[in-house]
Amino acid sequence: MLSRDKHYRRAFVLAVAVPIFCAAAAALVLWAQNKYGISFLPCSIKHLTGFNCVSCGATRATFALLRGDLLTAIWYNPLYIAFLICLSYLYARLVISLLARPYRRFVIHLDWKRAVIISAIVVVFTVIRNMPFYQAAFF
Repeated sequence: MLSRDKHYRRAFVLAVAVPIFCAAAAALVLWAQNKYGISFLPCSIKHLTGFNCVSCGATRATFALLRGDLLTAIWYNPLYIAFLICLSYLYARLVISLLARPYRRFVIHLDWKRAVIISAIVVVFTVIRNMPFYQAAFF
């Protein structure tokens, strides 16, 4: 059944290939970091302005997640971890909708109210993380 239906073949490739690709990329990055001590460039926004951007700490949080250290990853950038959780949820919903019989189309509903709320969260997080008390506690 899976081999005859084009829809289910695509769903299978999506459901299996994406996590395998992500795991292989994570293993390659960890191997390169451990073997060659690869470090990444500093944040250009912080370099130019002196302020932390919304994604400052995301690379360090990613490496902490790859090592399995969730608390350290949250410490580096909690908004990035929340973004990854939401992205994982949306991926799971997409795969479930592709595999459901009959096919149910997966649509992300992002109206202007939700867009304003998300933007406000990002702005407030960026302002708070540049406050002196946050800098003293987390950096």
